[in-house]
Amino acid sequence: MKSWIDIPTDSDFSLANIPFGICSFPSSSSAANNTTLFATTLAPSTPRCCTAIGNYAVDLHLLAEAGLLDNLVIPSDKEEGVEEEEANCVEITNFHPRIIFSQSTLNQFMSCEKYIWVAVRNRLISLFLDSTGSSSSVSSSSNKDDATTTIIIQADNRLQTNSTLQSQCMHPLSTTLYHLPASIGDYTDFYSSREHATNVGIMFRGKDNALQPNWLHLPVGYHGRSSSVYPSLASSTTESGGGIESGGGGRMSMIRRPCGQLQIDPLDPTKGSTYGPCKLMDFELEVAFFVGGSTNTDSEDEQRLGRPLTLPEAHDRIFGYVLMNDWSARDIQKWEYVPLGPFTSKNFATTISTWVVTTMALDPYRCETSAGVQGGVGGEGDPTPLDYLKDPNYGSYDVNLSVSIQPSSTSKTTQICNSNLKHMYWSSAQQLVHHSVTGCPMRAGDLLASGTISGKEQHNFGSMLELSWKGSREIELDGGEVRKFLKDGDAVIMKGWCQREGMGRVGFGQCSAKILPAIPYPYEAREKVKEDDSTAEQPEQRYTNFKLYGYWRSSCSWRVRIALAAKGIPYETVPINLLEKVQTSDEHSSMNPMRQVPVLEFMDGDNVVRITQSLAIIEFLEMAFDNRGGRLLPLDPLARAKVKEIAEVINSGTQPLQNLSVIGTIDSMSGKDGLGREFGKQAIVSGLSSVEKLVAAIHSCKGEGASAAGPFATGSFGPTLADACLAPQLYNARRFGVDLESVCPTLLKIEQKYNEHPWFQYAQPEAQPDAKIA
Repeated sequence: MKSWIDIPTDSDFSLANIPFGICSFPSSSSAANNTTLFATTLAPSTPRCCTAIGNYAVDLHLLAEAGLLDNLVIPSDKEEGVEEEEANCVEITNFHPRIIFSQSTLNQFMSCEKYIWVAVRNRLISLFLDSTGSSSSVSSSSNKDDATTTIIIQADNRLQTNSTLQSQCMHPLSTTLYHLPASIGDYTDFYSSREHATNVGIMFRGKDNALQPNWLHLPVGYHGRSSSVYPSLASSTTESGGGIESGGGGRMSMIRRPCGQLQIDPLDPTKGSTYGPCKLMDFELEVAFFVGGSTNTDSEDEQRLGRPLTLPEAHDRIFGYVLMNDWSARDIQKWEYVPLGPFTSKNFATTISTWVVTTMALDPYRCETSAGVQGGVGGEGDPTPLDYLKDPNYGSYDVNLSVSIQPSSTSKTTQICNSNLKHMYWSSAQQLVHHSVTGCPMRAGDLLASGTISGKEQHNFGSMLELSWKGSREIELDGGEVRKFLKDGDAVIMKGWCQREGMGRVGFGQCSAKILPAIPYPYEAREKVKEDDSTAEQPEQRYTNFKLYGYWRSSCSWRVRIALAAKGIPYETVPINLLEKVQTSDEHSSMNPMRQVPVLEFMDGDNVVRITQSLAIIEFLEMAFDNRGGRLLPLDPLARAKVKEIAEVINSGTQPLQNLSVIGTIDSMSGKDGLGREFGKQAIVSGLSSVEKLVAAIHSCKGEGASAAGPFATGSFGPTLADACLAPQLYNARRFGVDLESVCPTLLKIEQKYNEHPWFQYAQPEAQPDAKIA
């Protein structure tokens, strides 16, 4: 596969990867500087959904605003003998990319079904493909049987040919700010590497009793602490020196050495404990996965109790993988772990890489585990898993893993470990199935970790506990320093990647952090921060049975139709013929004392509610249906104000002066027919001239050889309230005979986008049912 984007050969983020993450951008970046001029939905500093390609983070919310993630399709079931590229495709409905990708976490995207993840990833690949080539084949897992199929992805040149959009949505990884990919509801850590479990067992129980009796029968795990899962702020990779990288803005991940109870005499626990900082600080090389899809609950049960997952379901519930360092305080752990296992020794810090690599990207690297098989002849007498854990697709991924240490005294790093994800006895799908076997609901954003991943040889060991063999040997670092366990100021850098000849590199970026000294006791009191315990309502179930009382050619009715289309809200049209003065009837006056249109009527539970005035209606729809469809009002306060500025020039300063009642009043009071219409025409010219100046100033800002603004009125890549007001006003201007070419040439160019946009096509006057009556 060839991309039009320059992708270094050693980049973790090739066209074969397409990971997902949450990023924000400093205001000083070139793309961010451009976006602050325009009414983009989000400010640069607001975290949003992104992907990575080459040396760039790509803003998915901007791609969605520009319509590049609309009309996603999935191949329908093929008939026998039909090639994949000839198969019919089915368009995905009820997927709202503008909302989903403007979120500050991936949870909403993760909660979608796997076929949507596949479709989004395929669309992104098509946008990044070089359009000078005809097509590219991409391996992808079926949502039904986990079989690997090959589909044909055609290049989509809409991003490649749009330098303006590129300048705003593509940010250098070196300046990108990284955040946790998801709001992690629950975190579970497993203990699934046989090599690691054997090593630890030999140290503490001897070779003959290395594995506990249950270990080969089930994936052993314990519940961790999600509140102390931290992002690696350095999440890209570099080959220059191999050291830890600062994230955007020079930030670097830190964790703090914990304090706790320590056994006074390592050989005699009866002597009790003392308090102090951990002396045996360790890392654990792990790979974790995020759960996705719908929660496994019984939909027929009133309480929606959880139900067990099957293995095929589990394979489709794994959204993607990250690297993990599950920091460990070995001396605290030694004292506290009997009888319930680790507690404070593991709850103080867990660091994860922030780019989530999907199963679709990893599927070409499927491989056997180091065990080969579970049970049977090849299992060397190991027990055969129970039926619910038997996986016909048992295996892992060929992911190379490495750990390096960078002492505070030098910029040089020393690689002390290389391992591989294939050193797993229990697979991710088996972990997920076992986790749910009791009926535990697994939710999108839950995080499940592998446990320490160690191979057979010493250089494959994934922890200092093993590398130093419980402190009995030293690990030499470049520069002459030695370690048995980690010191303050040490940075631990983990990397992971897949690569084969002829295939693009699929990497995870970096998982790294530096150790800060412990906080001495007694601690200083901190001011308490009150947490927000408010809960959000679910308005989509609250508001129903919409009716729009309006007139087909009414500007205000037109605006509301655009807003309803943006949210995908079905409604009944109730025509109010303004020419026949139906709006003055007692029935309509009781709904709208101003005797105007529109009126939006709907049910709020059992109550009938009516709202008048178009901008009030639109603001209600924006707030009540925030998580549905597209947005006409940006979230950023400044961007929202700029949108409303243009909207109000039309809504307050132009449109009211040219409506029928004003024209009729002027004619009547002056005694001159036509004077009111001429007054209305001049009001339109004045208003549109003002809007032209505002919009032209935005669109005159230059990027690299072209306007740096998006195609809509306020420089956005999707329509806003300003456009919803402008479209009807331009229509009315023609009815009044205004010479638009001389008054507002910039607005005319923007109007062309309205004719192509589905919200505006749907709201066109001629498309309304009462247009035929008039």
